[in-house]
Amino acid sequence: MGIRIFFAFWLLAVGAVAVSAAPVHPAVYDVTFEATWSASTHPTTFPPNPHFSWLIGGTHDDQVVFWAEGELASLGIKRMAEWGSTTPLDLEVLSAVSAGHAGEVIESTTYPVSPGSVSTTFTVTPETPLATIVSMIAPSPDWFTGVAGLDLRDGDGWLASLIVDVFPYDAGTDSGTGYTSSDQPTSPPIPIAAIDGTPFTPGVPVGTLTFTLQTSATDVPEQPTTALTVSPNPFNPLATIRFESPEPRTVVMTVHDLRGRAIRRLWEGVAVGAVLTTWDGRDDDGRAMPSAVYLIRTVGVDVNETVRASLVR
Repeated sequence: MGIRIFFAFWLLAVGAVAVSAAPVHPAVYDVTFEATWSASTHPTTFPPNPHFSWLIGGTHDDQVVFWAEGELASLGIKRMAEWGSTTPLDLEVLSAVSAGHAGEVIESTTYPVSPGSVSTTFTVTPETPLATIVSMIAPSPDWFTGVAGLDLRDGDGWLASLIVDVFPYDAGTDSGTGYTSSDQPTSPPIPIAAIDGTPFTPGVPVGTLTFTLQTSATDVPEQPTTALTVSPNPFNPLATIRFESPEPRTVVMTVHDLRGRAIRRLWEGVAVGAVLTTWDGRDDDGRAMPSAVYLIRTVGVDVNETVRASLVR
């Protein structure tokens, strides 16, 4: 059981990339998951409160695989598919970041009811041009949808846009046969497989993932009005945050988790020129935060900038 993408179309679109020149600059993409799973598209025993979990995944190279049909699910995929959890899949991505085979965690700050949609942004680089994104189908025993190792390169540039139909997968970790089946752990686990039949309608996707190129390095002005950077990134134990403003601006700099909750106020005042501050990975109460991706936000008059910072314990 599992997700199936129209690989024939995708290969026609990007299959020649392997023998083409690689992009030179990073690129920022917006990805929108449009959930179409409904009682009209998949009427068999359609459950109450249909929804998906937060999008979770990462950018990476071809030396790492976070999930694949026919392979056993990692603990991160198991927890995502059974519970809708973003952890420890985010930690698996961060481990690949530390090993030099991944670029960043991809994660949305909300989840969609179905039908419905959710969007987030992420950055690919010439070194990490592939995107893996998954989401739990809920309620379900261990079913999910998404893409694995999707290549966003287009010759020596980046694809301007790509729409991918996504289908249901079974993680192979729970033996429930219906949406609301009680927990029935599969022991030993079986490989991830496409769900080709009941309770889903064969051949009908549960949604689409739309990737839209927002900017590449060549699109970014050389002299931005303001700039917010974090280094090193990933970091442990300390990150330096630098904010530059050529004009005096009253700003507040805070740290948020990926659900948007403020966990630490870093700096507040009038910024002009370069402002440097640090974050030690702790919240306002001094508690050490776990390994994850956090949002560093600087907000003020005519200022609203956010960067992602990966904390690796």
